[in-house]
Amino acid sequence: MVIQQLYPKFSKKEQLIANYILQAGKEIKNMNISVLASHVGVSNGTITHFCKKIGCNNFADLKVQLGGLSHATTPATEDDILAQVYNFYQAVIERSNQLMDIKFLHRMAGQITKASRIFIYGIGSSGLTANEMMLRLLRMGFNVQSITDSHLMLINSSLVNENDLVIAISTSGETPVIVDATRIAKNNNAKVICFTSFSESTLAQQVDSYILVSNTLFIDKERFVNSQFSVMYAFDMLCMILLSNEDLNRRMQMTIHTILEHNKKE
Repeated sequence: MVIQQLYPKFSKKEQLIANYILQAGKEIKNMNISVLASHVGVSNGTITHFCKKIGCNNFADLKVQLGGLSHATTPATEDDILAQVYNFYQAVIERSNQLMDIKFLHRMAGQITKASRIFIYGIGSSGLTANEMMLRLLRMGFNVQSITDSHLMLINSSLVNENDLVIAISTSGETPVIVDATRIAKNNNAKVICFTSFSESTLAQQVDSYILVSNTLFIDKERFVNSQFSVMYAFDMLCMILLSNEDLNRRMQMTIHTILEHNKKE
């Protein structure tokens, strides 16, 4: 997914081409360069330059590369809501698998287990994801807190130290308060990692390391479907790695047992 990773460095016209490819790439195989240029509203030369910028020799090479990508199959008619949502999630998973490095997820699990305190930063819908992450890690016995208020985030980042781990969530990698707070945390020697869609974003460039996730806007920006699914998909895999640790798994089972016993009394 070179296009997604380089997206922040594209010009506005190149971003128009990228948007079309990421949302409707399978249609390009039946187009010539002039037809695509007409659809997107750019010149043939802009498309040729774009192809070279992402490592393709020409437009024909781009079509070959796109032909090698897997696309979600349609289990029902196009106007079927079940089919549309199914296709959306399948596309997110496929693109996420292309971007993620399982070795890094293992390293991130190691950083989590070593941290004295863990703080998860997220704003808006990313804040909801931060809360879910906190609950998962809390049930494994970690000292973890989600911070979704911008002022509290800045305050917290000024108080962290070298024993702390900050996990930031911003698919754009340009959320101002997330960028500012992680920079401050880094200046205080905390370890900082993030979930983002762009390796060239401001956030990704200033943290210790990042996990790349699929940006759902490139799959279907016309419909409001879970924008955080790719982040949680990556976090689910991280949790599976953590739970392979017998002690963490035991703690998780203990919390499940405690909740079940409490529910029996109600």
